[in-house]
Amino acid sequence: MPKKIPSSRPTDRPKNEQEPLLRVENLTTIFETSRSTMAAVKNVSFNVKAGETFALVGESGSGKSITALSVIRLLPDAAKVTAGTVKFDGTDLLMLPERDLRDIRGSGISMIFQEPMTSLNPVVKVGKQISEVLMRHQSMSKAQARQRALDLLDAVKIPKPGYAIDTYAHELSGGMKQRVMIAIALACEPKLLIADEPTTALDVTIQAQVLDLINDLQQQFKMAIIFITHDLGVVKQVADHVAVMKEGEIVEQSSNEVFFTSPQHPYSWELFAALPTMEKRGQPLLASHGKQKTQPVSYVAEPNDTLRVNDLKVHFPIRKGFLKRVVGHVKAVDGVSLEIPKGKTIALVGESGSGKTTVGKGILRLVQPTAGEVTYLGLPIHNLDRKQLLGQRANLQIIFQDPYSSMNPRMLVGEIIEEGMKALKVIDDAKARKVRVLELLEQVGLDKDTHLRYPHEFSGGQRQRICIARALAVNPKIIICDEPTSALDVSVQAQILDLLNDLQNQYGISYLFITHNMSVVAYFADRVAVMYQGKIVEQGDVEQVLTNPTHEYTKALLSAVPKLVPPVQAA
Repeated sequence: MPKKIPSSRPTDRPKNEQEPLLRVENLTTIFETSRSTMAAVKNVSFNVKAGETFALVGESGSGKSITALSVIRLLPDAAKVTAGTVKFDGTDLLMLPERDLRDIRGSGISMIFQEPMTSLNPVVKVGKQISEVLMRHQSMSKAQARQRALDLLDAVKIPKPGYAIDTYAHELSGGMKQRVMIAIALACEPKLLIADEPTTALDVTIQAQVLDLINDLQQQFKMAIIFITHDLGVVKQVADHVAVMKEGEIVEQSSNEVFFTSPQHPYSWELFAALPTMEKRGQPLLASHGKQKTQPVSYVAEPNDTLRVNDLKVHFPIRKGFLKRVVGHVKAVDGVSLEIPKGKTIALVGESGSGKTTVGKGILRLVQPTAGEVTYLGLPIHNLDRKQLLGQRANLQIIFQDPYSSMNPRMLVGEIIEEGMKALKVIDDAKARKVRVLELLEQVGLDKDTHLRYPHEFSGGQRQRICIARALAVNPKIIICDEPTSALDVSVQAQILDLLNDLQNQYGISYLFITHNMSVVAYFADRVAVMYQGKIVEQGDVEQVLTNPTHEYTKALLSAVPKLVPPVQAA
């Protein structure tokens, strides 16, 4: 059970227990450009009572996050609320001057944002970022705020909080950064917490701990929560009421029990149908998927060779003192062996910081292995010189976990996708490359005019699809997929999994699929390897490992997965 944080203020409740803490009525938000006006949120209405969790679900771009940002008036410059009321504890937030609203943000209402790296200050230590909130809203001294920051870091299960408090965001893993964001948001025990995909970057065990922590604080302080997520398993576990958004509108709104037993709207049924399960293995997740055909170019059949990893080690030196002498090593990967057969998917699962991503980067020599062997098509990848390694880059590709930081923000999307084709000379003709870019955008579910826009103009899920298109552009034989669907809602995730399945079936592409989503593993992978503290502690056939695990750590992982049995639609 997560540690309880001592209260820094008395528990208080809304003046009228019968009134919702938050009442949103007919909210409309538009985006204006020099060329067009688009309604991102259309006449949205809902209530959130003190102590309850209200879940907003829907596809990427459906308006969930913009609805939340409209409530606390943190919209981008191009957006503005044009209609509606937002009453928080009896006060209309849309009518408040910015100075008064600033007092409510962080203290009365707090928000956990979707992408921690773009929300945390990269040049300020994480402890100071937490302390600043406490000193601003609760008038704590510097020493008091630091002690409470330590308590918060401990409560959100950050190892060695006394060390972490003096680190910078870039020194932490994706999961650790998200936990820091949660600590900042919970610092002042707000009456309303808006959680925008708060567990997306977390593995299942840490997700369970964080959800327990939020639930404890909710019960202690009667805190209301707006929970924005694409994970229906999490929604089933935490929500009291559920609202489904599509194209800026709420199309269905009901209690948790009603939604998960008898949803009413066809779109809600589509979300459930798109969920990956072991029972759906070998079948497309989307009923309409058969209408789309993938037609990549320039694939050449390769011998049935397996990529082999033998006793791979990646150790990072610990340097101290004025001369930066090496005083020890962090054994991020400590003797990993696995095989990735042609046309198969190997899933690599484990907690944040277990070494999964470092294994993928070590295979591709994006980090230099300390020891071990990686062989592919008879070539020792671990020993190739720079020129020889460049010759294999088209065969061996990676899709990174954080789509935004892996793209050049100054390049158009079309240029980003085309870059690899030019550098590796996959397609020499400029016109043919442009045609290929448009094909790839369509294959990953994006409009063709996407190629003329910049990465910052897209949602997290859309940016991940761009990264997948970029990896596919050079016709790879093996793709290291580092959490490629973690930022995607279930319907887009289903589209991507169907696409990856199609490419594998047609061209024998192999995947090392790094993920914390056990449902995706059950549906998509052939074999699974479980990592813990730099080592593989269990591996085998997916069905065998997931239904009859032998290692205690694997059992702990599986027990933390939210249980969800999709409703059955009447014939």
